[in-house]
Amino acid sequence: MKNNIKSEWIKSDNVDNFNHITQVYGICFNELGQILICREPDSKNWHIPGGTPEKGESYTETLERELVEEVDVRVKNIKVLGARKVEYPNNPRELEGEVFFQLRCICEVSEVLPQTSDPAENITWARKFVPAEEVTQYVQWGSEGDQMFADAVDLWKDSLLSKK
Repeated sequence: MKNNIKSEWIKSDNVDNFNHITQVYGICFNELGQILICREPDSKNWHIPGGTPEKGESYTETLERELVEEVDVRVKNIKVLGARKVEYPNNPRELEGEVFFQLRCICEVSEVLPQTSDPAENITWARKFVPAEEVTQYVQWGSEGDQMFADAVDLWKDSLLSKK
């Protein structure tokens, strides 16, 4: 039986629309409007930082913890952007029929800390800021990812305008 993993990007700022959140990731902007990306030491693939919620954690607590553990940054002004809905309709294992959500948020980097090893994996992640208009050259997640980043940049620009 073939595993046909289905996914779709859903833009919504209402976290209540997403049950069974398995991951929380941040599209983190610095004061120049650049986006933070990261990768494991032996990987060529860049992505955005984040991870799995621990029992009893809110999505903001998860994101704040993961960002310090993985890429040593502190953030503020976390806003829900949406989620990637993932479905395993034909998975023969325990995930059969399971639907879950990978939450995406935007936030501002408030502090860049000296880099340390990730306590979960004992590795030091590579991190860098890239211009928002170039992020999809590094994080190549197809049309869903392209739309997610476009939505993130739009929300970021809207939040900047609302501060003026």
